[in-house]
Amino acid sequence: MIDTEQFLSFLSEQGFSLATGVPCSYFKDTFVSLEKSKEINYIPATREDEAVGIICGYFLGGKNGFLILQNSGLATIGDALTSLAQLYKIPLLMFVSYRGLEPDADFPEHLVMGDVTEDVLEAYQIPYWILCEENWKNTMEQALKVMKDSSLPVCVLVKMGVLSQ
Repeated sequence: MIDTEQFLSFLSEQGFSLATGVPCSYFKDTFVSLEKSKEINYIPATREDEAVGIICGYFLGGKNGFLILQNSGLATIGDALTSLAQLYKIPLLMFVSYRGLEPDADFPEHLVMGDVTEDVLEAYQIPYWILCEENWKNTMEQALKVMKDSSLPVCVLVKMGVLSQ
């Protein structure tokens, strides 16, 4: 597991000062660390598309934030991504739990989205990476470079156990 305090410290060093999203057990330890963080504020969202709006508004105010959501939430943010973030070239960093894979494939509500997560991201034309404990900083640096160079949304998929036990 990646140490979440180190992870959030890295994001803070990259200029991120706000996180928003909908809770997910894959990010439990991340949320606990966010509650203690003095560098990154956390605003819970009631829906994923609301979180996109919060982060886009934060960016338009001159600051950087990131989203945390389940892969099932990708199905609810299409309009906010395409008609706001992508249309107005707003760099958006999304951490998305990659649910529906082993070992959590026994939860039927996640199976369909688990099978189509990467297809959905490709359909939205959003570059993505899968976060692993090994070389996580390298993965993040790649994602952030693409986000900054393109001024568009990027996604980092997070499997079970990578950012929370």
